[in-house]
Amino acid sequence: MRQVKSTSFEFFEPDQIEQANVVDHLISITRENYSKAGGETWACAWAPDDSYFAWSSGHHMLHIIPWDSEKHKRQNPGDTEGLKGRNYHLIDVGENIWSLAFGSGLSQIPVGSSLYRHCKFDHCIILATGLASGRIKLWNCLAGNLMIELIDHRDTVRCLDFTKDGSLQLLSASRDGTLKLWDLHNEGNMYSTFKSPPTMFYGCKFSPNGQFIAAVGSCKMVYLWANNRLNSLPYRLDGHCNEVVSCDFSLDSALLATAAYDTKIIIWDTYRMEKLRCLGHLHPSPRLIFAGGANDHYVRNVSFCSDGQTLSSVCDDSYVRFWNISEPGDPRNISIVPDAVSCQFSHDGHVLAVGCRNGDVKFFQPKKSIPTLLRLCRQVIRRELLSGHTHLLPLPSMLIDFLHYKDLLHC
Repeated sequence: MRQVKSTSFEFFEPDQIEQANVVDHLISITRENYSKAGGETWACAWAPDDSYFAWSSGHHMLHIIPWDSEKHKRQNPGDTEGLKGRNYHLIDVGENIWSLAFGSGLSQIPVGSSLYRHCKFDHCIILATGLASGRIKLWNCLAGNLMIELIDHRDTVRCLDFTKDGSLQLLSASRDGTLKLWDLHNEGNMYSTFKSPPTMFYGCKFSPNGQFIAAVGSCKMVYLWANNRLNSLPYRLDGHCNEVVSCDFSLDSALLATAAYDTKIIIWDTYRMEKLRCLGHLHPSPRLIFAGGANDHYVRNVSFCSDGQTLSSVCDDSYVRFWNISEPGDPRNISIVPDAVSCQFSHDGHVLAVGCRNGDVKFFQPKKSIPTLLRLCRQVIRRELLSGHTHLLPLPSMLIDFLHYKDLLHC
C-alpha cells in the first residue's frame, strides 16, 4: 500500500501521472492589476471552424485572435496569406466579461426577398459576450465592431451558447435566475424565458444534435430539456451536493458532464436521465457536510473533447486533469496550473485552453489514445440515431448495453 501524499488522486501520486505540457501561453495586458477583482479569465471560446480564439483577459478587455487550425497554434501576423483577411482585435467592452460564445449563421432570407434586416448575420462569424450588468454584446469578428446589444437580463450573464446548425439561436444563463432564448435572425428577438427563483444559473449548453438543452446552477441544480426549447418543464437530475457550475455534452449528445463544488464531475446518460460515472477530485470523497461547503477542491469547469473519450476539468487544487472516461481510476494526464478557472477544447480536439485568475491563458496538447473500432462505431450510431431508441436495434443485449455507455458503470 502506497503512503498517501496527495488527496487529489486515488491511486497514484502526481509525479506518477503523465504530464501534459503547455504549448503556448498568452499573458494578460492587465496583469499588474491582478490584486484587483475583475482580472480573471472567466471565459474563453473557439470559433466553430477554429478560425478564431476569443479570450477575456480581465478588466473589460476582449481579445479576438486568428487561429491556425492546421498547425494548432496562433496565426502568425506576418503570414498575410494564411490570415485571409482575419485580424487581431483588442476591444474594451466597458465592463467585466463573464461568458463568451461564437456563432455562425446560414442564410435565412429567401433569394429575391426585399426583407430589410437591421443586422445581417448570415455567413458571418460573430462573438457573443455576456457581461456583469446582464447585457449581451455581439461582435463582428472580421471587422471587430459591435453589431447589436441584447438587453433583458437583470444580473450577470454567466454562460452563453449557440446552436450548432447555423440557425443562430442563442441561449443565455444568468444569475437573475433565468434562461433565455434569442433569435439573431429575427433582429435578436428574445422569444422564450425559463425562470427558476431563487436559483442562480451558472452554465448552459445546447447538445450538438440540437435535441437537448442543459442548465446548471445553485441549489445543486441540473436541469435537462428533451427539446431545444424552454416551453416545457425540464427533468431534474439529482446527484450533486453543492452548487453546479459547468456542463458540457459529448459530440454524440449521448452524455452530459456536470461539474460542481462538491469536488465531483458526474457523467449522465442524456436519453435515460441516469448517472453513469462519477469523477472525484478529492480522495477519500468528502462527507456530505464538507461536500456542501468549503473543501478546497471546487471543480470550476469541464469540457468534452471531440473524440468522445477525453474530458478535461479544472479544480481549485491547482491541477488540470485529462480524463479518459472509459478508463477507471485517476486521469490519464495532468498539469499544474494554479488558480485555473475555465477550460475549453478546440472543436478539432487538438488543443485545450485554460484560463486563470490573473487573466492569462495556457494551451495544452494532451496525448490522446487511438479509439477502438468498437467505440468509433458507438459514437457514429449515437450521433446518427437522434431518437435514442438504440434498444430497438437488432443487436445482442451486450452490444445494446455498450451503446448505452453501460461500460462506464464499471469504471
